Amino acid sequence: MTSKEAIEKIKNVLSLSFKKEKFATTSLEDGTEVTNNLDSDFQIGQVLYVVGESTLTPAPEGTHTTREGYKITVDSSSVIVAIESSVADATKETTDETKEENMSEEAEAIVEETPTEVKDEVITEVVDALLPLIEEVKSLAEEMKKLKTKMEQEMSSLKTDFNSFKKSPEKFSVVEKKTFKESLDDYKLDVIKAMRR
Repeated sequence: MTSKEAIEKIKNVLSLSFKKEKFATTSLEDGTEVTNNLDSDFQIGQVLYVVGESTLTPAPEGTHTTREGYKITVDSSSVIVAIESSVADATKETTDETKEENMSEEAEAIVEETPTEVKDEVITEVVDALLPLIEEVKSLAEEMKKLKTKMEQEMSSLKTDFNSFKKSPEKFSVVEKKTFKESLDDYKLDVIKAMRR
């Protein structure tokens, strides 16, 4: 079973749904990926994050240069305080609007590749970790069903036995057993009673 098939199976069993999110991202000169974790372009006032394998970490304070030639300055809280172009060459200069469009286009291209891969990897790891647990829960649920059925059968049998016992006539009557002396005394008493009449 492939990871995608396993994910689909778990989605169906647990009635889960995953939503795909797009967010702006770009690479720094050293290859580090950064994002604002939003589906809009990088802007002043947004938090800048470093994209890890399966996590987002706030970017360190300072100025970070992107491969497109932008300098993104963040404060100690990782909030973007300035975005400026570092391209000094006149042939590379474009308007701010064109630069932002290029940055957005590259960010979208990276978003389409990397986050999906990261999410798939994370989901696959979660699925691999959850599969044994899901199987165990299924097994426990089956055992509980069997136990419930058995208990219901036992209770029904006990109820039937009790009702039949309740309806059955008394089988043993209590007989008073007298000794010979008591019988003789009773006989004498009967004779005396008969003589009085």
